[in-house]
Amino acid sequence: MISQPPVNIKEILKQVVSTKPLVYHMTNMVAMTEQAHLTLAISASPVMSLSSEEAAEMVNIANAILINIGTPSKEANEAMLSAAHAAKRLGKPAILDPVGYGATKLRINLVERLLETGAFSIVKGNGGEISLLAGERAEVRGVDSVGSPPAAIAAKTVAQKYSCIAAATGPEDYVSDGERVYVLKSGHEWLTRISGSGCWVGTLMAACLSVTEPLPAAMSALSLMGAASQIAAEQSDGPGTFRIRMFDVMYQITQNPDAFSFPQWELLEV
Repeated sequence: MISQPPVNIKEILKQVVSTKPLVYHMTNMVAMTEQAHLTLAISASPVMSLSSEEAAEMVNIANAILINIGTPSKEANEAMLSAAHAAKRLGKPAILDPVGYGATKLRINLVERLLETGAFSIVKGNGGEISLLAGERAEVRGVDSVGSPPAAIAAKTVAQKYSCIAAATGPEDYVSDGERVYVLKSGHEWLTRISGSGCWVGTLMAACLSVTEPLPAAMSALSLMGAASQIAAEQSDGPGTFRIRMFDVMYQITQNPDAFSFPQWELLEV
């Protein structure tokens, strides 16, 4: 492993607070409300819509677009495809979260159609989802990965395959630009005891992507998530209070990032 890559997390968070980007969420019903709360907590602005009739217009006014396929439907799928085409046409930064990829034919086909648009500068998922996108064998149950192969190699493969930044989340987070792979050992186990924590990461990445390039955006978001979860856990009695504390800590960190330290990324030899 080699030393920390040059990512100025604190400056990126300061830019998010000062610019208050509008993040267009096309996301799942399970996490939508809390993603809106989180967006506001970090001083960005959320807008949520799965209507195909306004998707292209929403992309036009947004600073970043997050497409999360967690609860697909016929109209939502059409809206996501419309938004992806608009984002590509307008050059708007966009993230794809292929939730549950591999679990059903519907999700596989939807993700493949979305990726064909070439709209996404970041693709993030758990280890199982990214491994399946890489063409590796992995088992996906619901939105969780089970027995996935080495996610670091899968992240590098996905980044190369789709010309994007790929992020594979889990006990260790991996981010790759197709040439290098970075690893972050951070976070708290209670993140696995609450629904939507992976969706929150998508929100953070989208906000960061509105002010910086895809690689530092992905790394900054995961560093923020790791730092916040560790602090929130120290102030909590269990997953319930932990969930609430996360919003407070996210607010505190983004309002004054200089007062906090962040977990360190390392460069892997892959």
